[in-house]
Amino acid sequence: MTAVSAQSHYVVRDAIRLHHLDWGNHGKHPVVLVHGARLHAHVWNDYSRRVKHRYHVIAVDQRGHGDSGWGAADAYHLEELYQDLRTVIQSRGLKRYTLVGHSLGGMVSMLYAHRHHDELERLVLVDVAAGLPPAPPGTDFSRVAEVPSPREFASRDEATNYLADIMKRAPRHLVEESVRHGMRQTESGRHTWKYDPALAHMRRPNRGAFDLWALVKKIPTHTLLQYGSESQVVTEDIARRMADVMPLCTIERIERAGHALFTDQPDAFAASMERFLEPGTTRK
Repeated sequence: MTAVSAQSHYVVRDAIRLHHLDWGNHGKHPVVLVHGARLHAHVWNDYSRRVKHRYHVIAVDQRGHGDSGWGAADAYHLEELYQDLRTVIQSRGLKRYTLVGHSLGGMVSMLYAHRHHDELERLVLVDVAAGLPPAPPGTDFSRVAEVPSPREFASRDEATNYLADIMKRAPRHLVEESVRHGMRQTESGRHTWKYDPALAHMRRPNRGAFDLWALVKKIPTHTLLQYGSESQVVTEDIARRMADVMPLCTIERIERAGHALFTDQPDAFAASMERFLEPGTTRK
């Protein structure tokens, strides 16, 4: 079993208890990690363990996910998620930091960067862009692609086998860790995902009135867009459009990776982050 040395912290916004992990090393440059839909703060554990002695790593559980409280069924739109993230960051007194967002967390991070680019050192978008590629109606762009999650499992091992069959590129121990932290036991003794069941019906995130393509044009922060070579969410065309539209955006493709590229190819993901976050580098 892989050890986790992070400390849990909570802050309350609009009666919702928001959880985040703090990996310590206060005084170093903060790196704030925001997960995607149906995931949780612990999906970043492998990366956090690698860099916890060099950065002050904070991994957020968005509302309805992980150990954070659930919102109303109609309260998972982008503005609410942004307000939650802002509350967590302000509660920690962060002044200058790097923001990393995957999938839904990347959309939240785009809105956040548009509003608070003066505070950001760097922005990393992990397999997410301002728009999605063409797809049939109802396509699920979440981490499990077109395969819906069963509601319950007889054991964590059964859940791990199920998820490992979907995430065939991922090291087994990372799938096991994600399941261990991402499930809860029901009163009947079976196991189910921690996320709010209402999220299982969200095929596309509720962006409200936001046009992310318009917003990213106005983000002056040095930005890295990573995308998986096997991703169904970010295509090469979409990635190139982001690089053309954003003032300071570079793109990097992670080979043999799908949407959850930090789990599919953890070494390549960490190496990409290292190249981008290395002090003194600037990119276009």
